Amino acid sequence: FPPWADGSAPRAPACPAGMTIGSPDFVGVGVPKAGTSWWFSLILAHPDVHGPVKKELLYFNRVFFERYRQQGCTDGDLQAYHDWFPRPTGAITGEWTPSYLFSYQLPPLLRRAAPNGKVLVLLRDPVERYLSDISRRMPRRRLRNVRYRGFARGFYAAELAPWEQEFGPSEMLVLQYEACALRPGEQLAATYRFLGLDDGHRPVARQRPVIGTAGLAWALDRDTRSRLADVYASDVADLATLVPELDLSLWPAFTE
Repeated sequence: FPPWADGSAPRAPACPAGMTIGSPDFVGVGVPKAGTSWWFSLILAHPDVHGPVKKELLYFNRVFFERYRQQGCTDGDLQAYHDWFPRPTGAITGEWTPSYLFSYQLPPLLRRAAPNGKVLVLLRDPVERYLSDISRRMPRRRLRNVRYRGFARGFYAAELAPWEQEFGPSEMLVLQYEACALRPGEQLAATYRFLGLDDGHRPVARQRPVIGTAGLAWALDRDTRSRLADVYASDVADLATLVPELDLSLWPAFTE
């Protein structure tokens, strides 16, 4: 059963002895199939970061928003969210739910839930991300819906806009999967600094990116890739305006 299925906030485990609970210090909000599990594991490898109960809480999900439209979000709902984030003194903690980016109602709510929290976004070439998304093992009856959803989730600029309206440059860091895979030490140090951590720590497994799209169950022919790139091109151009540090040379389909 998903969180909120019975209409009440999911209950967190009891806070371990010697720890305190509170709002998360950081929340990763996007995007699926862009290396978020890998990057989150590197964040957790820092000695000053305490791991949460699980990576993806999905606290703010479809069922939550159905309830939210009817009843709003109470202080009790926010406290129930905070209960999922125990940490020892001097450590920070957070979660990473990649689907959060696509919840346009969430930015002001997350501002309430984590008023001092940092927001992390990890993006990937939308064509490659789409291929990775539809290449997961799944029943054929689900594939049509996954194809549509996977396609829709490649329009990053439209989804980022409400987040940038709520969180300033010092509060939100946008990373590229390709840059993280190519220069993990540099990008990880930037991530640590953004989170207020010592950027000198280097996890042993930092150069282990997620699987690419080569050799996956599905393939996209050149014509389909070109059509997808054409459809995404306008949004990628808008994204480059929203995120000036975006390196489009790492997304060659959009530099031709």
